[in-house]
Amino acid sequence: PLPLPLPAGPREDGGGRGAHGPPRAAGVGLRPQHSNTLAARSGYVPKTSLSSPPWPEVVLPDPVEETRHHTDVVRKVNELIATGQYGRLFAVVHFASHQWKVTSEDLILIHNELDVKCGERIRLEKVLLVGADNFTLIGKPLLGKDLVRVEATVIEKTESWPKVNMKFKKRKNYRRKRIIVVPQTVLRINTIEIAPCLL
Repeated sequence: PLPLPLPAGPREDGGGRGAHGPPRAAGVGLRPQHSNTLAARSGYVPKTSLSSPPWPEVVLPDPVEETRHHTDVVRKVNELIATGQYGRLFAVVHFASHQWKVTSEDLILIHNELDVKCGERIRLEKVLLVGADNFTLIGKPLLGKDLVRVEATVIEKTESWPKVNMKFKKRKNYRRKRIIVVPQTVLRINTIEIAPCLL
């Protein structure tokens, strides 16, 4: 008869059967692998749309340079206002739930009735913007009442052209007629004035 093979000796990974002992679990005695890689240790972040946005980075201006530029602009605007060399002014006003871009001697039609008489002069206090040939004053959201003054005169109070609203249902003997008339007010912009000096 052939001789029986000898039992295998212990393997390096510890998963085999020893010469005189029970089988050992696989992986016992191995050095644990490090889970943190070089990228994690160095703080490297991959470039994606979440880590860095696709648009270019916004560089804020220097506060000192911005203050100096603001002072120069205010000085130049004050010089134009003092000499009156700014041309014809225009303004954007908020009145009767609408915004109007107006200048001197403009007519605006408001689909509303004002509690004033014809010929009376009113002031439009909600001014969003005032512009000239060389500069523009923009409110946040409104300009101060001491900075700009827009006045208008009520020249006409009338009604709109009648609108007929007709409802009809065939074979139902149903017919309704409604005439709609909306009050209207016409204003003329008299003056647009700005303060002699900006703050």
